[in-house]
Amino acid sequence: MFDLPELRRHIPLVVALGVDSIGTGISGPLLLLFLTRVADIPLQQAGLTLSATFAVALVVPALVGQVVPGLGGRNILIAAQVLQAVGLAGLLVARDLPAVAACTLVAAIGQRAFWSSVFSVIADASDSGPAEDKDRWFAFTNMVQNTGYALGALAAGALLLIPGDLPYLLAISTNAVCFVASALLLLSDRSARRADAAPVRAHRLPALPYLGLIGVAALFAFCSTILGSGLGVCVVDGLAAPAALVGPLLAVNTILSAVGQASAVRLTRRRSRVAVMVVAGIIFAVWGVCTAALGLAPAAIIVPGLILSVLVYSVAELLHGPRSLAYAADAAPPGQRSTYLSWFQYSFALANIAAPGVFAATFSVDPGLPWIITSVVALVACVGLVLVARVLPPAAARPGRAGPPSPGA
Repeated sequence: MFDLPELRRHIPLVVALGVDSIGTGISGPLLLLFLTRVADIPLQQAGLTLSATFAVALVVPALVGQVVPGLGGRNILIAAQVLQAVGLAGLLVARDLPAVAACTLVAAIGQRAFWSSVFSVIADASDSGPAEDKDRWFAFTNMVQNTGYALGALAAGALLLIPGDLPYLLAISTNAVCFVASALLLLSDRSARRADAAPVRAHRLPALPYLGLIGVAALFAFCSTILGSGLGVCVVDGLAAPAALVGPLLAVNTILSAVGQASAVRLTRRRSRVAVMVVAGIIFAVWGVCTAALGLAPAAIIVPGLILSVLVYSVAELLHGPRSLAYAADAAPPGQRSTYLSWFQYSFALANIAAPGVFAATFSVDPGLPWIITSVVALVACVGLVLVARVLPPAAARPGRAGPPSPGA
């Protein structure tokens, strides 16, 4: 069932990613509640503070891209975990808005630095095995992170059974401990590949074709992100279905993501990465149309229709996720992979900013409109990917046939 990469030399890295995800799953759903109930920050101010700190942290990928060739992705990853631990530990004692804002900013910078360096660390790990391991590595680490987040979210739900402020304090402190444990595990990992040549100086911006890939990836990421942004509102307000459906529907997606990515890579191993991602985009487009059509369906069809919708969405995610990351890694020029992957983080950041706003603005016009727009975005992403692939290294599209590992990555 599981087509695993070569893991023996990288157990600390894999465990570190799992521990990080468990901690994030515990505190992530409760952070806003912590700020309002424990720190006693008004809801509007708390939400604005989180949004503002996340926005300021958008400069981090560009900065990481400049320093990662010299410092190494693993060292930046360790620093990112320490920053997140410090930020969350500070929240345990911060009780006024400026102090809370400072702590959340430190944590947000650490979070963005994590995502700006983790892809290059995973790509480095994949270089120690067979060439085709890169797709397997990204699939496997996605599975580990999704599983960890799901376990953490279950733990967060259990904590809420405890009355008072204690659940929120436990969630934040546990996540801080998880970040420290993750940093220590990464520090103990001696398997990181050392550069065998002088690192190439980081450019301020990736080359134009790679910027095109980042733009296309942002469109795909929008399709992936909008479900989490809008499913609850869609179920309750758009389809008048029970709110209790939202949790199980998201759980189905999480479980499939946790167990299915390695199998998806194995089943599509004879297809090029670009072809698999285009198929994923078409499935995203079909999913959007089907979800929009639920607004016209009889009441008896709503629940099975929602289940089918989430299943179709999950298939698209399973096909797209590992291939996209592996393609981004192999499309980077020699000696610049870590820098380019830091910039690639902007595709996710832009999608996370755009999806909630687009959903809110279009849902108020018509409940089916966000999903139709998602279908259009998916088809545009498919066309864009085909065009961008023509000016990127052809070998990057073929799993297991990319060029040699980039020194200094």
